[in-house]
Amino acid sequence: MIPTPTLRVISEDYLQIASTPMFRVAGKNCARIKRIVTQFEYWLHGYLGASTFPPKDGILLIDIDLNVNLNHLDGAYIINVSATEIMITTDGEQGLRNAFASLKQLIHRALTFHQGKLETQFIGDNPAYEWRGLHLDVSRHFFGVKEVCQYLDWMAALKLNRFHWHLSDDQGWRINSTRFPLLTRKGAWRKEDDGSIYGGFYTKKEIKEVVKYACSLGITVIPEIDLPGHAMAILSAYPDLACFPQEFEPLTVWGISEDILCAGKDATLSFLKELLLEVAELFPSPYLHIGGDEAPKHRWKECPHCQQRIREEGLQDEEELQSWLIGELQQTLVDAGKTLVGWDEILDGNLGSQPIVHVWRGDGKDAARKAAANGNRYIISPNKLLYFDWRAEEDPATPGAHGVTTLEKVMAIKPREYEFEDDKLLLGGQANVWTEYMPDFATVKRMLFPRVFAMAEVFWNGQCEDDLPQRIKEVESLW
Repeated sequence: MIPTPTLRVISEDYLQIASTPMFRVAGKNCARIKRIVTQFEYWLHGYLGASTFPPKDGILLIDIDLNVNLNHLDGAYIINVSATEIMITTDGEQGLRNAFASLKQLIHRALTFHQGKLETQFIGDNPAYEWRGLHLDVSRHFFGVKEVCQYLDWMAALKLNRFHWHLSDDQGWRINSTRFPLLTRKGAWRKEDDGSIYGGFYTKKEIKEVVKYACSLGITVIPEIDLPGHAMAILSAYPDLACFPQEFEPLTVWGISEDILCAGKDATLSFLKELLLEVAELFPSPYLHIGGDEAPKHRWKECPHCQQRIREEGLQDEEELQSWLIGELQQTLVDAGKTLVGWDEILDGNLGSQPIVHVWRGDGKDAARKAAANGNRYIISPNKLLYFDWRAEEDPATPGAHGVTTLEKVMAIKPREYEFEDDKLLLGGQANVWTEYMPDFATVKRMLFPRVFAMAEVFWNGQCEDDLPQRIKEVESLW
């Protein structure tokens, strides 16, 4: 099983998987619980019918008891497999989803490797961390709703519960904005070197469809609008928001642009507040990611508007100007019921303790320590370990960029090494999938697997067990 359960005790007897599942639910049998059971029942009927080893005729009894309080992080569950039935005990929707995710793997393993014999066993399982996430960059390369929902399916099967949707960058803006229509008219499309036009965006209806589907899987969608840097797609639509306006275009190359949003102009601040409120309306998530990374300050140093803002606000330098800008946006988001999340560069100025810091640079330990010292909650995605656009093998001929992040490196991550005096500040972590060199969804899958198995186990259990490669072989065909 992946992630391996917190506690698993296997007995010598077995349950023979039968062809006709029957569910009995005790307690809290509301409409949402019924939908979760129905989703699993639909999968199970299809899987049993298509299994290479046909299950025996008869009833597969699955009892579900929701009349408990497991007193763990949201998502805890118990599975008891006897020779006559499967018993699931949990106290809520997320625990039931997680139990079903485990049960899919157990049934698959029994039918694929053991002639339908499922070992009798006790499983007691709960997550070590509340934030177990996966990121997808749809700016550099765009992926449609069907592909995003497939991505969410992969996440749910591994008990991942935070989808970080990177929706804007220098190369493209991906949300249909009714308040600022030029964002999609100009910012969603780029002219490639061969003269072709590349791009796309999600309608609000499509975003709501993705959010609804994610919710049905127990996944929170966190949108990211990257600013003040990585904003060339925005500037291509509204160039007056730059320090020195000119005709901009979404970039066709990867890297960092010197042109960023002007923090000295009141018009920029008004634009960003209105834009973030429009985005916030689309996503029920309590979090909104504003980026804050890789924002060169050369233009700000030369800009009379930015320098005037620094003087008027009594700021020390351009880094504090970025913190001031983020602080202004943070208040807008707080008023909208959102918590601001930003990459660890937001710590470089005089930042308060309210934002959640997304640690990414290097091995992440210095930034995590700085966030903890400042009293910020934080999540970890060290690029040396959890950037899955990096090559998965040492061989330079393998696909990927920047560096090497092998399965073994991901397996070796120890989140407790990122905990300091207040261990509750570390919410968990996620892997990031930047798509500069992933032009199609097949490449995304190739870069994601098998490393995502290790990441999921690390943040579910707090560490990865050494036998993971063998367990991958047993379940990977489910993906």
